[in-house]
Amino acid sequence: MAESKNRTLGRINGLKSKISTLNRSINTNKKFAQGVDYSDELRAKSLAALKKEQAELKKLQAELKKYTAVFDKYVADERSEKGKKKAAAIEAEYAKLQKALGLQFDPNSADAKKIKADMESLVKDYQGALTAISGKPSSLIVAKSRLNKVAAPTFGTPTGSTGPTGAKGPTGPTGSPVGATGPTGATGPTGGATGPTGARATGPTGGGATGPTGAGATGPAAKPTPLETLLKQTEFWYDLPDYIFKIDTKLGELLVEAVDKGWDAKKFLAKAKLTPWWQKNADTVRLKIVNREKYNDLKAAGEDVKNTEYGIYLDGQIRSVKAKAKQMSNVTLTDLQAQSVAQKIYDGNLEGDELAINALLVPFLGKTTSIAGNGISISSFGGDALKNYQILQGIAKANGFSIKDILPNISALTAGGDLETAVLRGLADGSLDINRISQDARVLASQGQPDYVRGLLGQGYDLQDIYAPYRNQMGAVLELDANTIDLNDPTLRSAITDKGDMNLYDFKKLLKQDNRWQYTATAKEEVSNATLGILRDFGFQG
Repeated sequence: MAESKNRTLGRINGLKSKISTLNRSINTNKKFAQGVDYSDELRAKSLAALKKEQAELKKLQAELKKYTAVFDKYVADERSEKGKKKAAAIEAEYAKLQKALGLQFDPNSADAKKIKADMESLVKDYQGALTAISGKPSSLIVAKSRLNKVAAPTFGTPTGSTGPTGAKGPTGPTGSPVGATGPTGATGPTGGATGPTGARATGPTGGGATGPTGAGATGPAAKPTPLETLLKQTEFWYDLPDYIFKIDTKLGELLVEAVDKGWDAKKFLAKAKLTPWWQKNADTVRLKIVNREKYNDLKAAGEDVKNTEYGIYLDGQIRSVKAKAKQMSNVTLTDLQAQSVAQKIYDGNLEGDELAINALLVPFLGKTTSIAGNGISISSFGGDALKNYQILQGIAKANGFSIKDILPNISALTAGGDLETAVLRGLADGSLDINRISQDARVLASQGQPDYVRGLLGQGYDLQDIYAPYRNQMGAVLELDANTIDLNDPTLRSAITDKGDMNLYDFKKLLKQDNRWQYTATAKEEVSNATLGILRDFGFQG
């Protein structure tokens, strides 16, 4: 079975990986299909791809559901088998302790108290074993009743049910229970005596001959038990955790009525569907809530929860969150940090919502410190944050600015006052658009520019694109690296004025009037050649 279980788990993890990748692609195609800034052709292609991927996603989710159910069955069977072995061992040990306690002369002696303490400890262990066997949390009341081989008390049924065994009468016959047993009612010589509730108490068989059945008086029908009393009896009712009945008043009232009237699960479910909690939560949400609470209850009972539905989810989501944080900013999250994010994704149904997940991770985005080869500590961004930072640097440089000149004026309080970090976080969670920042930088660059330049900037060109021919000419004539020429260079800016853009031939002549030209090899060569020509004219050289 272990091999089949591991193969199934591998299949589940593979499907989850495919679904995660497909969700990212769906989000991308959805963005393109709905984007007004994209071409009709791109929107059409994205929409077609989106429909195909959504159909594929449904197939993968259905397959995942099937394999998850198979895996859950493996886990439940495995846990149940272990629980049965553990329960059998505890029952044997408990029986020995019961016998030992019965042999004690003084029930209040130190030895007797020690035996009782050991028995109570076994009851708790037995509770865990019963939980493992049934797959649902069991209560201490049920565990203790099972070990003592008596019926567990129940609540709210119309006629009541048998309570603890009454004390032994001297020779009386066994009475026949009718209502709930009073705690200390003793069997009389002619039948069972009525307990405090007016119900017939059951005593063990007396030593004499069996007399006629005593007819104890029947007490009034029991009133509905308060919700808290029911919730203390067991952690689950009708396969729903206590948590659900606490958060929804109507559902809690319905539980009291259902137990009081002895409804079966089908009738309870039909009524539950009319409650506010049921109507405002979809099937998947209700299932997630139940799975989470089962996980919490099993964990509290000391059970291994890593193979529960929620446990498997958390394990996979924690790994995904850590990888995402690494990708976004080269940040390494602790298990606790990643689990906190994973739980928020689960509770908010955010699976596949990349921007929402990014928003949960942005508080961790920032500069990280590393040690360079020379031992110097360097603080910088990493991952996608570094890529976005470099893009912003490129936008700024392409329009003659430093990066701080083009950053939007947003609050940096949550980023410790660091505007760069605040902007990068905004880009990561989608509250800022890098294309908008680029356009704003161009608008800023257009101030004081000729109409020709402003028009090109408005069309999406950067200053460096507009002035590229002139920068390249400057680089060639002044023998400089064109990329090092400042876009605010006065000579460069003179190439385009309100009168129009200068042709390259005239611009080349203008460059020779620039003070930097005289230091070029070409200028020195021209001077040398001119001097040589003069000398030749005077006959000093042949």
